Amino acid sequence: MDMYWNHNSAYYPWVKKKTENCMTILDVGCGDGSLAFFLDDGTKRIVGIDPDHHCIERASSVNDSGNLQFRCCGFENFTPDMRFDAIVFVASIHHMDMAESLQKAKSLLSPSGKLLIVGLAAPSSITDWVLEAARVIPSKVISALHHMQTSEELNISTSYDYPAMKEIRSIVKKELPGARIHHALHYRYLLEWTAC
Repeated sequence: MDMYWNHNSAYYPWVKKKTENCMTILDVGCGDGSLAFFLDDGTKRIVGIDPDHHCIERASSVNDSGNLQFRCCGFENFTPDMRFDAIVFVASIHHMDMAESLQKAKSLLSPSGKLLIVGLAAPSSITDWVLEAARVIPSKVISALHHMQTSEELNISTSYDYPAMKEIRSIVKKELPGARIHHALHYRYLLEWTAC
């Protein structure tokens, strides 16, 4: 698959670094499979799921790896035959009920498994708004330099209905004790949590 750059793929190297020792990975809301292809190093078993059958058909049509599997289903209906060393949500968890999705993700993780989220949220405090404003110019410059292709241009389902950061912090505090949320460029936040 030809790689492209956008505000989501900008964080693929972060995901790859965090999952380098993970042998089984679940990509929730995998879209056209670009992250799964990026992570495939010939040693990992990677499952990508997405409810959009057009995206899954596209991913499957270029999949010549025995390590990748793509399934057309929503996370709430996903019933795997294994646990995962890492579960990844890249710009997808805001399409779902976050609390329920985190609970399910925890139940599918291997002991010491990692949960990684590259998420989107609406600012809900003065600090959030200041950080949001500070990200605008750098993000626009970097996007122009990389000739960004948006999800819409790639025919990948998109939602701009983001939960408030305050709501996300509350859910994460309850469901993922010890997790920390970091503001990142390109209007994203990064979350990493390791199961006990």
